[in-house]
Amino acid sequence: MLVTLVAVLCNGQLCMEKVVTNSDQSGITMTACQVNAQIGIADWLANSPYHEWKLQSYKCVMGKYIPKNEA
Repeated sequence: MLVTLVAVLCNGQLCMEKVVTNSDQSGITMTACQVNAQIGIADWLANSPYHEWKLQSYKCVMGKYIPKNEA
């Protein structure tokens, strides 16, 4: 089953959801996502154009996930 790690990032009043990775890209499982999500997001943020944004929250979702701002 596909697992997707989603980060909610905020920059002031503006917040958005971004897909960090999914099990097709990185082989994560639901358990690994829940246990290691913060480490993965920290690495992803450091190397992404969103490194100035603050992590508001994150979630591990079963299946393919389309962020609300992209729907």
